[in-house]
Amino acid sequence: MKFKFAAVFSLLLVSLPIAAHANGGQTSSLENVTQLSDKALELAKEERYKEASEVLFYLSSQFGKGALKSELAEDKIRMVDATVEDTIETLGRAEEPRDVKLHRLTGVRLLVDALISDHQPLWKQTEYQLINPLKHMQLALRKNHNQEYQEAANEFLFNYAMIRPAVSMDVEDTFFDQVDKDIEFIDSSRTSIFTSSADKKKLESVRADFENLFAAKEDNSEPSLFWLIFSIGGIIFSTLFYVGWRKYKAEKENVKAVDKR
Repeated sequence: MKFKFAAVFSLLLVSLPIAAHANGGQTSSLENVTQLSDKALELAKEERYKEASEVLFYLSSQFGKGALKSELAEDKIRMVDATVEDTIETLGRAEEPRDVKLHRLTGVRLLVDALISDHQPLWKQTEYQLINPLKHMQLALRKNHNQEYQEAANEFLFNYAMIRPAVSMDVEDTFFDQVDKDIEFIDSSRTSIFTSSADKKKLESVRADFENLFAAKEDNSEPSLFWLIFSIGGIIFSTLFYVGWRKYKAEKENVKAVDKR
């Protein structure tokens, strides 16, 4: 295992200069914003919310120019802007719990990954967090336990809100619209438990839709190896792009100083 770790780490370090040279000394624009989303999440974990917001603002600005503007459809750029703006607002509210802030930032990270992922997107690893509450809802319905149903429904809706932007990037519009209708159905039932056979069948249909949502081809890569590369790459690149963001911030402050003169 130690040999395997060393081999992968060495291979990654050797390949980075080659890849950078092939791309004119820079990684792709989408890889850049991935590192920025990682940095914002790490800052928030340290409760440095103002800095995390500034990183997110810089991240959002990258989608309106250069390669990113030409690579992505306008509706996807609007989704990114709306998600980032909502997250920045959440970070700025002092009364908002830390977990909610991290939850929103995780949603941004999943969204960025959905934009660049050529394999299994990260949001599909949240299957348990969505399917398990649905199972609890069905069980509570059978037992006629209103409070348990509402708690499970709230958990389900909270978790789906996190992955919804990422899902919008990966699934067909018709299926995405159907899932949104499922969400409306669940939301309308949060305050009262229903007993009709039609509503029970509808809940079964909702669960089937979400199981289909997470259904995907198996990824043949070794999970531990993938996460090893992902983690090491994040450590290396996050520093580089954090420095770039600091340079961007300094330039903005210089411009403001000149304007005041």
